[in-house]
Amino acid sequence: MGIFTQKKAVVIGGSGGIGAKLSIKLAQKGASVLVHGGHNSQKLDDLMQTLETQSPSAAHHQSLVQEITGDNLTAFPTSPLMEHVKKADILCVAFGPFLQGSLEETTPKQWIDMTLLNYTLPGICVSSALPHMKENHWGRILLFGGTLTHNVRAYRTNAAYGGAKTALCSLVKSTAAQYSSWGITCNGILPGLTETEYQSPQMLSALAQKNPSGKIIPAETIATAAITLLSIQEVNGALLNVDDGWTP
Repeated sequence: MGIFTQKKAVVIGGSGGIGAKLSIKLAQKGASVLVHGGHNSQKLDDLMQTLETQSPSAAHHQSLVQEITGDNLTAFPTSPLMEHVKKADILCVAFGPFLQGSLEETTPKQWIDMTLLNYTLPGICVSSALPHMKENHWGRILLFGGTLTHNVRAYRTNAAYGGAKTALCSLVKSTAAQYSSWGITCNGILPGLTETEYQSPQMLSALAQKNPSGKIIPAETIATAAITLLSIQEVNGALLNVDDGWTP
């Protein structure tokens, strides 16, 4: 029996990278996990097999493929994925595209997409999950911010992304302050330069050199920190930097 036995977890952006590692750890802790992925792939199928082999027999896992873009977000509230979000005991949003570029290079479409996918989407999910969590007097929400977006700061090369993720941190604090009395926690984790399968060996080597330790952060480390935030009732409204002490 795990600490999340009989709890339903929804991991948006859970088919790869940090989200996949988090999905596995939630399954190991006994949760029944709904893993969302943006496209159908062998990788998602392999992940589901891993969940089945590493979790207690009482857990039941599902996968759901649904592309999320700024253009189709208006239909998101009535989507199949949202039906699962509304019934989630544990909600993790590990999705949010990154954008790098100067202010003068950032197009109107990019501004809209960064805001919608990194702030509006998590906000819609939180608002939709809260009624079920309130009814049960228990809920866990975990949102993924950007590196060092816990404070208002200047961004020379990613202002649209950084600004949206800073707003996300405000959402974490607001949710925690309003719903703690219902047994609901909302925390944020802010990963640093992290290793995922989406990066080339050359990119990983370059990123590692930017970290104080000279090493890239394993996705497994981020997922372990995430489980800690989800596990402790008294940790609420926290914004946890897992960045190896990196500074710009």
